[in-house]
Amino acid sequence: MMINEIEKLPQVFHPWRRYLARTMDCIIYNLLWLTFIAFIFHVNVAARRGLDNVLDSFITLVIMMGLEPLLLHLFKTTPGKAIFGLRIENCDGSKLSYGEALERTWRVIGEGMGYNIPIYRLVRLWKSYNLCSENETLPWDESISYTIKDTKWYRGVFYVCAFVCSFVVVYAIISAQLIPPNKGDLTIAEFAENYNYYAKHFDMSFRDEYLDENGKWKKKDSDSMVIYISHNDNPEFDFILKNGYITDVSFEIETKNNEYMLSPYDRQMILASLAFAGAQDEMKLFSKIPKRIIEQIENNTFKGYHFAEGGITFICDIEHSGYYETQSYLLPSDDEKETYFNLKFSMNKQ
Repeated sequence: MMINEIEKLPQVFHPWRRYLARTMDCIIYNLLWLTFIAFIFHVNVAARRGLDNVLDSFITLVIMMGLEPLLLHLFKTTPGKAIFGLRIENCDGSKLSYGEALERTWRVIGEGMGYNIPIYRLVRLWKSYNLCSENETLPWDESISYTIKDTKWYRGVFYVCAFVCSFVVVYAIISAQLIPPNKGDLTIAEFAENYNYYAKHFDMSFRDEYLDENGKWKKKDSDSMVIYISHNDNPEFDFILKNGYITDVSFEIETKNNEYMLSPYDRQMILASLAFAGAQDEMKLFSKIPKRIIEQIENNTFKGYHFAEGGITFICDIEHSGYYETQSYLLPSDDEKETYFNLKFSMNKQ
C-alpha cells in the first residue's frame, strides 16, 4: 500500500471519546482481576492501598494484552469503544487478525499509556492527546481504519450508566466478601471457620493462633517472628448447643494485679459477632449488619453494650479498677496498688 493511501485511512480525531473508551475498557479489565483475587484467593478488595493498587494497574495491562486483541479480532471493537460507536478494522473492512490486534494493543500500552508507569504515563497520554487534537494519526493506527458511527448525546448517557455500574459491581464484590462461608444454624466447627474467615479478611492476627474445629485456639505453623505489643490472652469461647447447633456463645476475661497494659478485646468480639450474625438469614448482599456491629463494638471500647443485630443479641459487661484509660489501652495507675479487670461477652440467638 502506498503512503498516500495509508494517510487516507479513516481515523477518529476525538481524543476525549477515545480516552473515555479506553478508561472504560481498563475498568472492566480491572474488575475481572478484582473478582478473581476476591473469590479465588479471598483478598480483601476494600483494603487494597498504595503498592497494591500499583500492582493492580500492571495486572490490568496484562489482562488487556490477553483480552483486547481477541475482542478486536472477533468484534472489531471493545466494550468501551462500542459505547461510543468506535470500530477498528483493516482498510478493506475485514477484521484485524489476532496478531495485528496484539501488536496494536502492545503499542497502545507502551506508546499511549506509558506502561502505566507513574509520570511517564501522563507524558504519553498528553502527547497522544495533542496528536489526536491536531488530527494526526496515532502511531499504532497508521495501517488500520478507525471509524466512529456517530456522536449522538445518548452515548454519553450510556457511558455514565456503565461507569456507575462499575462502582456497583465493586461494591457488590466488597459486600459479598463480608458474607461468611457458612450460613444458617452453625456447628462449632462452622462457627470457627466463619471466625477464621473474618480474621483473614480483616488481617487480624492473635498471637499467630486460629480457632480449630472444636472452637479452641491452635498455633499456626509459621517460621516468621511476630512481635506483639499486647499482653492480652485470647479468650476461650463457651458454647451452648441445641441439637448440635449453637444458640449461645460467650467468653469471660478476669485479671487481678496485672502489671501490664491491657488492649481492648474489640477485635475478638467483632470477629465472633460477625461469625455468628453473618450466618443468619438477615445477612444478605449489601447488608449493613457488619458495619453496624463493628461500630457498636468499636464505639464502646472498655464500656458495656447491649444491642441486637441479625436476630442475635449481643451483651458486653466490663468492670475495671486501678487503671487509667487511654484511647486504645488500659494502663496500670501508679497511684493504685491493685488492679482489676473483668469482661463478660455473650451472644444469644433469639
